[in-house]
Amino acid sequence: MMSTAEYLETPEQAAGRALAMLQQTGGLSAAAVWCREGVVWRQLAACGAAAGLPAADALENGRLPGPDGGALELTAAGQLLGWLVWRGRAPEAVADIAALLTGHLHCAVLRAEQAAARVANETMLEISLLAGEGASLERILPRLHRLMSRLMDASNFYIALYDEECATLRFPFYVDLHDPAPPAPDAVFPVNGANSSLTAWLIRGGKPMVLTRERILEICRQHELAQPLLPASFWMGAPLVNAAGNLIGAVVLQLYDEQTPFSSAEQLLFMFAARHVGFALDRVLYRSQLERQVWLRTSELEGANARLRAEVSGRKRAEKFQDVLFRIAELSNTSLSLEAFLSGLHRLLSEMVAARNCLVALYDSVNDRIAFPYCADEHAQSLQPRKPGKGYIEQVLHSGRPLLIDPYGSDVGAGDDDDGAVRPKSWLGVPLYCGHELLGVLAVQSYESDVVYNFRDQEVLEFVANNIGTALARVRALESLQLAYAELEQRVRERTSELDAVNAQLEFDSLHDPLTKLPNRSYLAKALRRAWDAYLAGSGDRFAVVFIDLDRFKLVNDTLGHLAGDHLLFEAGARIRACLRHYDFLARLGGDEFAVLMFGMDAVEECEAIARRIVSEFERPVILAGREVFSTASVGVVLADREHYRKAEDLLRDADHAMYCTKQQGRQGYTLFSHQLRIDQADQLALESELRRALEEEGQLIPYYQPFIDAGNGKLAGFEALVRWQHPQRGLISPALFLPMAEESGLITRLDRYMVNAACAQLQAWRAEGQVGEDIALHINLSSANFHDPDLAGWIGGRIAHYQLPPAMLHLEITESALIDQPETAATTMQALHSLGVRLALDDFGTGYSALSYLHRYRFDVLKIDQSFVFDLDRKEESAAIVRAILALARALDLDVVAEGVETGSQLAMLREMGCAKLQGFYFAAPAPAWGLDWARLARFEQEIRDAA
Repeated sequence: MMSTAEYLETPEQAAGRALAMLQQTGGLSAAAVWCREGVVWRQLAACGAAAGLPAADALENGRLPGPDGGALELTAAGQLLGWLVWRGRAPEAVADIAALLTGHLHCAVLRAEQAAARVANETMLEISLLAGEGASLERILPRLHRLMSRLMDASNFYIALYDEECATLRFPFYVDLHDPAPPAPDAVFPVNGANSSLTAWLIRGGKPMVLTRERILEICRQHELAQPLLPASFWMGAPLVNAAGNLIGAVVLQLYDEQTPFSSAEQLLFMFAARHVGFALDRVLYRSQLERQVWLRTSELEGANARLRAEVSGRKRAEKFQDVLFRIAELSNTSLSLEAFLSGLHRLLSEMVAARNCLVALYDSVNDRIAFPYCADEHAQSLQPRKPGKGYIEQVLHSGRPLLIDPYGSDVGAGDDDDGAVRPKSWLGVPLYCGHELLGVLAVQSYESDVVYNFRDQEVLEFVANNIGTALARVRALESLQLAYAELEQRVRERTSELDAVNAQLEFDSLHDPLTKLPNRSYLAKALRRAWDAYLAGSGDRFAVVFIDLDRFKLVNDTLGHLAGDHLLFEAGARIRACLRHYDFLARLGGDEFAVLMFGMDAVEECEAIARRIVSEFERPVILAGREVFSTASVGVVLADREHYRKAEDLLRDADHAMYCTKQQGRQGYTLFSHQLRIDQADQLALESELRRALEEEGQLIPYYQPFIDAGNGKLAGFEALVRWQHPQRGLISPALFLPMAEESGLITRLDRYMVNAACAQLQAWRAEGQVGEDIALHINLSSANFHDPDLAGWIGGRIAHYQLPPAMLHLEITESALIDQPETAATTMQALHSLGVRLALDDFGTGYSALSYLHRYRFDVLKIDQSFVFDLDRKEESAAIVRAILALARALDLDVVAEGVETGSQLAMLREMGCAKLQGFYFAAPAPAWGLDWARLARFEQEIRDAA
């Protein structure tokens, strides 16, 4: 028989068909079908006078249609999907029709969840890929906004970036449709101090926040924050952290009155997306910082290059001057006439200056006349000697300094003796000296507007003039020029050496860790690839990859500070290097992880010897901040093998997996990756997939119940629910095998909820059968991962209401790890659970930190003494003393106590003598499924305890 979901396409059609089938049987005056969509209810179909029927929210709150009607919950997998409500006589098939309708609604919900999960996964992938596209921060932020809008209502969205050094915030992206005064992207706001913003308060807290308008106003008053001009009705923010766990900013979503508040799933999705946004922005910011550093280095190099070019240009100019000087010296040593000498000088001068029109004037002080031994002018063929007048030549002779006349100067045309002569556009003249004696003037002039002399031409002309006086002046100038040339060559060599050193440093920095100066991950990848290619080609030796992780590094870093953590990393690198051979390759991968390539490794024993040496090296303490610190090492080793590997990267992956296996085995050791580990790795993935299917099916995950007895009268006091996995192919799987895997994969929260629901259902069944009363306690273990869920208390309350259980019967067992991992969240959640009436038990007390501050800060009702103390109770006085101390502490704090692991009569007698209230262990019964409990045997303990008393 096919289901309704296979015939119809939409929930509305399914609901209409169901109501039509009910109407065919007759007896109904009105009926309606409701379904839940997120946090709201929607009516799918109705018939008759459905307006008079109660709405879905009223039905959820306990209202019924009346004595002449009825309502059925449409639930699947413990989830309320909808309601079927009617007025009139219900047909016999109403339950079957409701079940078919529930199946269709459940399919619709699963399809919607699958589509939402697909969109969320695609969005997270796109967010992660943004950082690798190389775009700027200004281009990435709008794209992040669009991606967040896929997941939820992000019409009012902004991102704040935190500058830890300056303790300031800026808002590079801010979109709010209601904020009348949004901050400018380049504006900077202080994080600390009075009147700081709500975002600054979020940064200081460092934890995600979900606030209502009333809570926002209350926080602003309590912490003296600047109150928003238009407070949002719903405010949700999360800090952005980088891969190292450092705050880099915050992302915030705001909703106003006309918008629907976010559901719990959307809140969790937002927190999850915030982590991806933080990692993406961290990579973008890091790339921007790196690009800026490269830009600064490039600018420095370009400046140095420009200076070098200028120096080279000056050198070439000096060389040209030197060549001219040499040729002038050659001319002066010839037997040419003065005119021929000056003509040759003109040709040499034309190579450096636009000297088409050139003249040489010599002053005869005895006769007070100016002669022109050389004149090359396009408008005057020759000049005759004359008396000094008021021309440009006379001005140079009078001042003894160069004279430059440009076309824009006020002196153009002034001082020309011949009014009929063509006036030059530009004129340049320099005095000629021999020692300190003024000989005359060397001048050039231009009649064209595009040829204008400048001070550089003046320098050239002065240079030539200074080198035609005497041979002695020429020799001296030549020596000075040669000296300048040698100095310039030296400076060029020095600058070239500096440039080579800068380039070498840049290359070194790109391939090495800045802290330890060891090769980085990029350098390791290149070396690993070369070694693998050589090994495959047969030209290289077999090698091994060692992956090293420092244990408890985060504790040292958080306790003693980052400076101490840096010192520890430097010391770790030095110790690892001391254990290696000189040709082995050591690299720091990042954080507290190191990797080693050990060449020439043909046997496993050689790898193990070095691995043991590395582990033993970390048994010695490290002195940090004046105190001894112990940080052990977990090591994973993999040997290169052509049979099992195809890529070099797989070696590093398996070495990492071997290191992780070392951590699972208690840390401070090494693991050699083997074929069995490879099989176990694949089996672990398969087991995780099978556990996911087991959570969706019925019958594989079975609650086992172990009773505990009242030590005073022997009566049954309660049960502890323990999960067992009856795999269809593997058989019964130990919890020690699949519970750690569930913790690692994130399935533990689903498994805990599965157990809570199943145990509550069984407790309801026992009460209905009369097997137990309200004085029986049901203990259920709860992992620390559940404290990430803000809706935990609400969900537990829903289960209690659904199964109509007294809240005090439910005891949730919490380990100390939950209090360590999430102290603030744990306190809030425990308070909410206490408000429901649920009782809380601290499990395995005495095996962890067992800090008395936990009992002071958190409100517990029960302490469970760990079985390790009970096991040695009748053999070791220390165990007995610890148990007495725990019982005395519990009596002082008015806490109930349950002793676990009671297996012998002597343990039972000693615990009763000590005054322990409740006892649990194999002495009374082993854990068993509900159908395997021996109720008669449990009842006999009351008589046995009475007889023993």
